[in-house]
Amino acid sequence: IVDTVEATVPAVVTVVAQNNMGPSGGSGFFISADGYLVTNNHVVAGAREIRVIYAKGGQVTASLVGTSPEFDLAVLKIDGPVPGYLEWGDSSGLSLGSTVIAIGSALGEYRNTVTAGIISGFNRQVGPMGSLLQTDAAINQGNSGGPLVNVNGQVVGVNTLVVRGDFADAEGLGFAIPSNIARSVVRNLIESGDARHPFLGIQYQALNPPLAVQLGLSVAEGALLDTVLDGSPASRAGLRSGDVIVTLDGIPVNDRNSLVSLLLEHVAGETINLDVIRDGQVINTQLTLGERT
Repeated sequence: IVDTVEATVPAVVTVVAQNNMGPSGGSGFFISADGYLVTNNHVVAGAREIRVIYAKGGQVTASLVGTSPEFDLAVLKIDGPVPGYLEWGDSSGLSLGSTVIAIGSALGEYRNTVTAGIISGFNRQVGPMGSLLQTDAAINQGNSGGPLVNVNGQVVGVNTLVVRGDFADAEGLGFAIPSNIARSVVRNLIESGDARHPFLGIQYQALNPPLAVQLGLSVAEGALLDTVLDGSPASRAGLRSGDVIVTLDGIPVNDRNSLVSLLLEHVAGETINLDVIRDGQVINTQLTLGERT
C-alpha cells in the first residue's frame, strides 16, 4: 500500500470550483500526460472558475471539457506539464474483498488523505445512481471525484458518495463509479463533450436457477425480458418478451455483471452486440443504444 500511494498521490489533485454560492471543493486525478483530469460533475456544476491544487503544492486554472450529470462525471483540462497520471484498471476483474485505496481531499481541507479498505459489494443502487461499487474505505465530503485504486495503482473507481448521518445509521458505506463505466463516459466527454445514459427499451428480471427450472429454460443466468417497448432500440433489433439476454459484447450477463452495469459501460449512440436465447436457440443481434429521457 505504501508503494502504491507513493506512486499515485502526485496524480491526485484538489479541485476548487468558484460559483455564485462561493467556493466548493472536491478531488480529481490526471489520466493523461496532456492534462486531462477526471472529477465528479457535482464538484464543478455551475462553476465560473475552476482551480486545481497539486498534491505537492502549487495550483493552476482548469478548463471544463465536458460534463455528464447522469453519470456524475466531468472532465477538466490544464495547460502545461502534469505531476503524474493514473491508468484505468478493469473494475469487472475485482473480487469481493479486494483491497482498494481511496485518495483525495477529505472535507476539502485535508489534502492527500489516504484510506484503505476492501470491495464490499457490486451493483449497488443509491438514489438515482446505480451499478456502484461499495467499499468500506473511508470516504468523506471532499473525497468526491478522487480515485479508488487497486494495489497496482490502477483506477478501479471514482469515489462519489457515502451514506451516513441523516440518511442512515451506518458506517463504512462508501460508493464509487466503476472504472469500466467511468472510462467509457470520460472517453466520450473528451471526444464530443457529451455522454448520455443509454436506453434499450426493455423491462426484465434477473434469471436464476429456480426461475429457469420453473420456466423450462435451457440457461440459468441472464436477463429475462418481460416487456419490450414498441419503437425502442430493443424492438427495432427484433427482441421480444421471453428472450433471455446472455451476453453483451461477449461478456456473460450474471450476478457479477448485471445487464444494467454492462449497459452503463456504454453511452447513447453506441452499438452493442447481444447473444439472446430464444426457444433454446442462440440468436446474435446488434443494436444502437438510444438515449434515456
